[in-house]
Amino acid sequence: MLFTIGWLIAMVGVIWMVVTAIQTGQTTGEKVIWAIVCLIGCNPIGSAIFFIVKRQGLVPLLLQIVGIVIMFLSGGMSAYMGGLTPATTP
Repeated sequence: MLFTIGWLIAMVGVIWMVVTAIQTGQTTGEKVIWAIVCLIGCNPIGSAIFFIVKRQGLVPLLLQIVGIVIMFLSGGMSAYMGGLTPATTP
């Protein structure tokens, strides 16, 4: 459950960052490039690059980071990949 909450927080941050990138761009090409960087750029790395270059989107970047931290604190992907198996009694 906690993993899902973290994922939702991170996705809100990603969508918010893409919208910020589109609104900040001067030309259509720049808007598309920044949107792709923020969407596919190994989040939150792409979003951090956007923030460093444009000085826009601190809150969405922090949302992404908080969401990822929550996901890892909840057991990360190991919960879905079989790493956390329930204990069996003999």
